[in-house]
Amino acid sequence: MALVERELWLDALRGCPPGRVAVVTGEAGIGKTALVKAFCAGLGQRVLWGCCDALRAPRPLGPLHDMALQTKGRLAAALAADGPRHAKFTAFLELLAAQETVVVFEDLHWADEATVDLLVFVVRRISVTRALLVLTYRDDEVGADHPLRVLLGALATDASAVRARLAPLSVAAVAALSGRDGPDAVALHALVGGNPFFVTEVLADPRRGVPPTVRDAVLARVAVLGVVERGALEAVSVFPGTAPAALVQAPSEAVDGCVDAGMLVRDGAQVRFRHELARLAVEEGITAARRSRLHARALADLARRGGDPARLVHHAVAAGDASAVLVHAREAARRAFAVGAHRQAADQYRQAIRFADGLPRSDYAELLELYGEACSCSGRHDAAAASARQALELWRQEGVADREAALMARCSYYVWNQGDSPAAYAMARQALAAAEGLVQGPALAAAYTWSAYLLMLARDIPGALTTGARAVALSERFGERALLARALNAIGSAQWFDDPGHAVPTMLRSLEAASAAEDDGAHASALANLGSAAGEVRHYATAEHWLLETVTWCSDRDLDSVRDYAHAWLARCEFEQGRWSQAEAIAEQVVSGQGLPARIVALTVLGRVRTRQGRPGAAEFLDEAWALASRTQDLQRLWPVAAGRAELAGLSGQPTDRTVRETYETALRLRMGWAVGELGQWLRLGPYEARVEAAGPYRLGAVEAARAWDSLGCPYEAAMALARTDEHLLDARRRFEALGARPAADQVAERMRHLQIRAPRRSTLAHPQGLTEREAEVLGLLEHGLRNAQIAQRLGISEKTAGHHVSAILAKLGVRTRQQAARYGEITRRT
Repeated sequence: MALVERELWLDALRGCPPGRVAVVTGEAGIGKTALVKAFCAGLGQRVLWGCCDALRAPRPLGPLHDMALQTKGRLAAALAADGPRHAKFTAFLELLAAQETVVVFEDLHWADEATVDLLVFVVRRISVTRALLVLTYRDDEVGADHPLRVLLGALATDASAVRARLAPLSVAAVAALSGRDGPDAVALHALVGGNPFFVTEVLADPRRGVPPTVRDAVLARVAVLGVVERGALEAVSVFPGTAPAALVQAPSEAVDGCVDAGMLVRDGAQVRFRHELARLAVEEGITAARRSRLHARALADLARRGGDPARLVHHAVAAGDASAVLVHAREAARRAFAVGAHRQAADQYRQAIRFADGLPRSDYAELLELYGEACSCSGRHDAAAASARQALELWRQEGVADREAALMARCSYYVWNQGDSPAAYAMARQALAAAEGLVQGPALAAAYTWSAYLLMLARDIPGALTTGARAVALSERFGERALLARALNAIGSAQWFDDPGHAVPTMLRSLEAASAAEDDGAHASALANLGSAAGEVRHYATAEHWLLETVTWCSDRDLDSVRDYAHAWLARCEFEQGRWSQAEAIAEQVVSGQGLPARIVALTVLGRVRTRQGRPGAAEFLDEAWALASRTQDLQRLWPVAAGRAELAGLSGQPTDRTVRETYETALRLRMGWAVGELGQWLRLGPYEARVEAAGPYRLGAVEAARAWDSLGCPYEAAMALARTDEHLLDARRRFEALGARPAADQVAERMRHLQIRAPRRSTLAHPQGLTEREAEVLGLLEHGLRNAQIAQRLGISEKTAGHHVSAILAKLGVRTRQQAARYGEITRRT
């Protein structure tokens, strides 16, 4: 049938060059596939086509496997290899860069998580390829929490993408398709809403008139076929997507009859319905008993052929074959997990759990553990914790103490991810106590590892170091490389607060262990903790190096939550070093993300920048950050927000909130020196600088503290230290003005007026060398090589006045020539 009312979008696709993305959306049957096929039919270049199938749990990277069959070579080898998914993604990207190609991913509303991640990876790099990427999906089936939203978010800012949302056909178009002898176009349009597929189903036998439903239209076409042909249709209908022709439980002549009748389409050795809607209509019409038999036969035939486990699970569930579900769902979940399709892995384990009634308790507990791990990796923290608790009870009933202790420690991390830190830490301590009396083995290594990690997050540094050391020893002894990476991560992160000189070497060992275990999650965590922990103790050079490494490494693998956390910490480092514009720009990139830790850090930075600059909105950002941080009850999340709120209160002349004191007491208990020092400073606790718990600069006198802060690269803190004494108020104010910290500068100015200390104008104070606003203008003109007469003409002053300004500039900068002054100005501007 002719393609009507699609010419505009067909032209748009034809005009789309390589290195772009085209998105075709619309309801089921609207003609997405027909449009894309019409576009590809006239191309003189390679076309790769991959489909997502309507399985109970989709095949991981199903479309990519389809394309590998079309290309062979390196992509097929990468998919067959048991390597990291980054290698598979990179092989696909290299394929797209090799020659001009149109790549079609069809029916993405059924996409698995790994396919979505692959497309995010490709979309971000499509401009460096020679491919046009065409994506189709049903937009009315993609809700706010649909996994495809991640991809749509990545495409949101791509102004070059072609977006074709197909509209229903008009009455005129339906009339054109119906022809003079067809059914009434108005009535037909009213029934099907202008849906092209529905129109064609009705028009396939116009003598029957307009049926009451589209399903009736499909079944009416089936009814005119012979008994054998109807049986063939039913046999094909139990295969979502395409059916291997050799496995269809019907004579080939009957299948050919269905093809001749326009119900089926042959595609090489495969056979399929013209549309998924027709397949579903036929399958739903099969009696339950026959449907079960057809699925059982499909399962047996596909299993003999070594079929994809996800397809085998689909047929096993429909056939009610519990033993087959348990076997194939585990394998399907394992494969899904290996390529990062954690949602699909969880779905497969959930299918197995549905059929697990007859399993021994130990086997059922293992299944629940695996399901919990998959749920945790896909962000379903509530389901992960619930599943783990159910497994814990089974291990307890079985009396398997080592598995119980190991899982309890892992479950504590699930509970921490739920945001219930107090309960998580209590569970970690309970797991550790239970593990102490166990026989040494991998389970004991797991118990110590996760306990150490939770203790580090809780900032129980002595506990994390002691427990982590035992975890490392056990993990090395029993060859548990993934656990070793986590244990070393816990120790290295803790060492920044106890023995900083050993932190980096320990974290590098963690990275090595994670790489050896091919555990991207552990690798990303180690990179991020290396940078963020260094930043927390103000080792900025180290922090920024590793945070940038984290951003690069995670961007290459699309680990967005860890990448965003690293970006948020980069913003915090910029903020603490007085580079507030840069800090704000970075924080704004991640503040609306989904990762809770990254959002807390970014919100805090945005609130504190506004506080120090005296801009509106500071309280709103800090209040939101506090609401999120309070859910975690973690000191590392709480104290920067508490400090920001205390600073805002202090600069606004308001009393400090009681939560600041409570956070300070927590920092004292945990002996977190930097938190103790900053919170104590804003609480104005008198001789707080003498506290042994406070970090170095907070224990020093004003001048010594200012030097220490200058050495660390923290200009605002240096100015605050100088502002503690009357004799250094002018220097403190000058520094605040240079930073643009108006509220702090105004408070110092008020003290100076009270003490009757005369100060220069604000414009003079704002320049680091005390130049007036006019002198700063003249310096800028000197940088461009202007002479006095030219400067005078540019600024509308006399040549003599211009000469006076130049002389004043030379004196204040301590240089002898105009060229030296110009050079100074250029260097200052760059830095």
